Amino acid sequence: MSSKRRPPTSDEVFIDHITHIVEDINVANRDLLRFGFLTSTKIETGQNKSSYIQIIFNEGFIKITDIPDYIFDNNKISAIAALALETAKIEDVQGRLTLNGFHPMPLNHQKLSTIDLNGNLVDAEARLCRLRKSDMSEAYAEFICHEPEKHIWSNPIPSHNNGIVALRDVIISVKDPDEATARYSWFSNKGSIKKIDELGWKIPLDRGNLAICKSEALSSLIRSEILTESHGIAGYTVLSNDIPATAKFFSDNKIEFIQINDDLLALQFPKSIGGYVFIGKDESVFPWSD
Repeated sequence: MSSKRRPPTSDEVFIDHITHIVEDINVANRDLLRFGFLTSTKIETGQNKSSYIQIIFNEGFIKITDIPDYIFDNNKISAIAALALETAKIEDVQGRLTLNGFHPMPLNHQKLSTIDLNGNLVDAEARLCRLRKSDMSEAYAEFICHEPEKHIWSNPIPSHNNGIVALRDVIISVKDPDEATARYSWFSNKGSIKKIDELGWKIPLDRGNLAICKSEALSSLIRSEILTESHGIAGYTVLSNDIPATAKFFSDNKIEFIQINDDLLALQFPKSIGGYVFIGKDESVFPWSD
């Protein structure tokens, strides 16, 4: 399993991060620490003192925020509100999205943060291209370009207590999988879509996949009954460097999880965070890997 950070080349597209919108970021941070994640220091932005924290992996990250801009029409707080893909050419992406009929907003400079091995806060920067809410009915969809000289992986990433090392796939629940797959294919600029049995479609990216299916197929898709989100981002997948150790950490800390098989765990986040995460030994354990 590769878990060392590599930026995308000019034509590559990666799953970069997922954004959770939460009501109380302090409670969310407390619960994330209990689940074995090492989080960045809370950052306050703007006059309304909205905040965000980040969980940085060797590949990809999770963003937790109470910024009102991330409240989506069909979101309840707390919920998964946005997905972001990484590109090396953000201006080209903005132009391509416009030509493909989307409505990208002006590029936005983002302040990010991580922590070094000594626990010190490290600032980072990126540029973000977000589509207007009307372009996607499931969640906010974004592209991000990390600044080469000041990205969040400039320093070694501390290990998480739960052994999770990488963000991989995003599971999207939709009413019409064929229409949504075509839309996300145009968005990601990836056309080699593949059928997931009779459950839906996957769009392979250069790192990670978008798995798209109807809500009634979700439990069959991941062989777990916990996925019930009817419309939106239902969950996502991450990789562990040691599945038995990850399972033991959750058991020792009395965190409920489902052992789908020896190499795949299912975890429901607490209400303070929302959403579901599936933890695999490697990419091959997920049902859309073929």
